[in-house]
Amino acid sequence: MLSSAYRSTPQPAEVPTARRFSAALGGRSARAIAYYSGGREPSLDEVMSDPIVHRLMARDGVALESLTTLIAEVRGRLL
Repeated sequence: MLSSAYRSTPQPAEVPTARRFSAALGGRSARAIAYYSGGREPSLDEVMSDPIVHRLMARDGVALESLTTLIAEVRGRLL
């Protein structure tokens, strides 16, 4: 027979929401927290100037010039 310790389901520890946000954002700025919590959406220029985006693009082999050209072409078709 199993002891009561094995029969009980472990419950997750309670973590305050603000602490979860700051941990998820890794100590980011107030602007980053506003983006994360729905304060406002960053502009395309802000996203494209983010060093993390540059690292991801480099890892994926995406050149900034080719992406901006593609964005301009698509924007022209939509307008």
